[in-house]
Amino acid sequence: MDFKFNDDSIYIVPNSLKLKLLDVLSSDSNIYNITFISLEELEKHYFFDIKEEALLYLLDKTKENIDVLKLMLKNLYKIDITKEYKETKLNNLKNLYFNLKDNNYLIFDKGYRDYLSTKKIYILGYSALEPYQKEMLDSINTNYLDIASNLSIDTVYKYHSMKDEVIGTALKIRELNSKGISYNKIFLAGVDNSYNYLLKTIFKMFDIPLYLKSTNKITSLISVKEYLRDKDINHIKDIDLKSKIMKIESDLAYAKNSKYYDILLKDRLNSTFVDNVELVEKVEILNEALDIPYLIDDDEYLFVLGFNQNYLPKIYKDEEYLSDNLKRICNLNTSTIKNKLSKDSLVKVLGTIKNLAISYKLTSLTGEYAKSSLLNEFNLKEIDSINYNYNYSKSFNNYRVSSILDNYYKYHEKDKDFTFLTTNIDTSKYNSFDHKFKGINRTVTPYSLSYSNIDDLAKCPFKYYLKYILKLDSFEENFNTKIGNIFHSVLKDSYNANFSFDDALNKALRDNPLEKDEAVLFRRLESELKEIVNYNKEIEKRSFLTEFYGEKRLEIPLCDHATLKGFIDKILFKEFHDKTYYAVFDYKTGSATLNLDYLDEGLYLQLPLYIYLINKSNLFSNPTFVGFFYQYLLQNYKDKEEQLKNLKLVGYTTDDKVILSYLDEDYETNSFVKGLSVKKDGELSSRSKVLSDSEVEDIMNSINKALDKSLNIIDNNLFDIAPKVINNKNISCEFCPFKEVCFVSPSDYVYLDKKEGEENA
Repeated sequence: MDFKFNDDSIYIVPNSLKLKLLDVLSSDSNIYNITFISLEELEKHYFFDIKEEALLYLLDKTKENIDVLKLMLKNLYKIDITKEYKETKLNNLKNLYFNLKDNNYLIFDKGYRDYLSTKKIYILGYSALEPYQKEMLDSINTNYLDIASNLSIDTVYKYHSMKDEVIGTALKIRELNSKGISYNKIFLAGVDNSYNYLLKTIFKMFDIPLYLKSTNKITSLISVKEYLRDKDINHIKDIDLKSKIMKIESDLAYAKNSKYYDILLKDRLNSTFVDNVELVEKVEILNEALDIPYLIDDDEYLFVLGFNQNYLPKIYKDEEYLSDNLKRICNLNTSTIKNKLSKDSLVKVLGTIKNLAISYKLTSLTGEYAKSSLLNEFNLKEIDSINYNYNYSKSFNNYRVSSILDNYYKYHEKDKDFTFLTTNIDTSKYNSFDHKFKGINRTVTPYSLSYSNIDDLAKCPFKYYLKYILKLDSFEENFNTKIGNIFHSVLKDSYNANFSFDDALNKALRDNPLEKDEAVLFRRLESELKEIVNYNKEIEKRSFLTEFYGEKRLEIPLCDHATLKGFIDKILFKEFHDKTYYAVFDYKTGSATLNLDYLDEGLYLQLPLYIYLINKSNLFSNPTFVGFFYQYLLQNYKDKEEQLKNLKLVGYTTDDKVILSYLDEDYETNSFVKGLSVKKDGELSSRSKVLSDSEVEDIMNSINKALDKSLNIIDNNLFDIAPKVINNKNISCEFCPFKEVCFVSPSDYVYLDKKEGEENA
């Protein structure tokens, strides 16, 4: 970069460009009095900064969702506080400004403008300035540095698929590296998360070191989820991760005693990502290179992938917090103006890159794509074939020959390289694929078991391996999980002494923010949730078990490196005559299987495992079983009577009628346990699901067997592909997210004997 600095100056540049300019500055023999600042930092000094405590203040004062509040704060600079607005949203922003100002949550740097008047000021790297930003910059006599731009290419690469695009790019990168170009001087842009899998897979075949910034929030880590439950930092074993969380805790010390602390903490953690291991030499993704000029030096190379319509140039839609109509009122750039600026900026920035390659795709696994219309304006020659070079990667060569053999055997098509590849590469293994699990060398590290991963292990050990050892299954929150979280939160809070349904619901909604369309759907469920709360309060008036634990976490050691844990939605209990009588409840917004016949296999353990944990832990002195139950919260019903019937508990109780009366004093006439009834002679009917003390002891023994079996599989890495079949029904593969990975065949099935009592609750 040929850049001339001026002394006694301020340069307003994006942070990534600042790093480049500092490199240039370090090689200059002159000494300069220069300050670098971003446009965002300048705004805070020129207008005002917002104290971090303001968010806590607004959460308490407005009861608004934290994401909405953050959007409002972000838009405060965009309104004119001297104007009167007719529009509610704009007036709300104006009122918010004065509210924060009056309560000392805004910081004004009163001397900063005088300081700016003593400096020469330059700006570079910002393409879509808002009118209010230009007005600010002009008021301090800012010089707008021009971009020297001239597109250096005359060709564009057209690929049939995203996979071909990645392969073609990898071949070009290997060619550059074979000529002595360091991978550190090669960058990718135009790449979103949809490319990640192919980039990692194909680049690994070519031994190209690829650095992908992590997109995984630290809240996806099991240790962080455990930390969020009880705020015990000792759950975090990784030193760097612990340091990050302790820094966040320190930053939020002002909110430690606030009821909104958990919301603020989770928000901060959600914006913190898992660190990937840095590489000494790497090809890096630098999407900023399409927005900010001069990030790519003349001896560096940029490959721009995905130059497709609606992707490049970046498209802005009228869906931001301030609509286009409101932006016109505020003299802001509308989506139409931003799209023009986006296009002009991209053309300019591409013209600053000496070594540039552009490509686009026509298809991917998820859809079809069109070429960006901007490419027609560039008038580039299209190259639509891959120049394969088989000197770079044996792994890729084997992959390539497998692909052309697939096409040959399936469609009788011969690739142009068919003869060369099948002659020079051993194809004898093409039809010898064996999908069986071959074992791994793995040192067992400490781990925890819960009913869900024991169930996964029992249904198919290979699923456990993929999900918990390789961690291939990423959790994605959807509307159903949000509904479950909201219902669980309100039901837990309903046992508080000063319970208010509206307050509990508002708290749950703040913790689990809904999109606009989701909020509309949820309104229909509010009355149902209130009915469930009222129903539970009413039936529990008939119970002697008046003490309550909600969302109780229990954990016990199984051996020196494994623990068993459970998170129980509700426990009702009472201490009486040196015994603690207890009943366990789990709320379900979906379905569940209630079946005690396969416990020793590790299947359907949830409720039995909870009583196992209670009996084996120190939670109660002399615990005595009363019952365990599912309560189904969302089921179809035609009238109020059927709704209440659906809310009855589904599960097993003790067969001791005295103890049973502790749960429900009216069980003989109208029990709130489904199927529990009494015959004319006073005995429990045969269809009642009851357990004797000896049967409860049998359950404990069955769980011991299941746990021993689970520990043996995990500790000895016996993760075979072994889905279970009961009564000709495959219970393992139907909803398994990995069924496209394991290539399961009927010979892998393990058939369990059909037993009485199988039931989908």
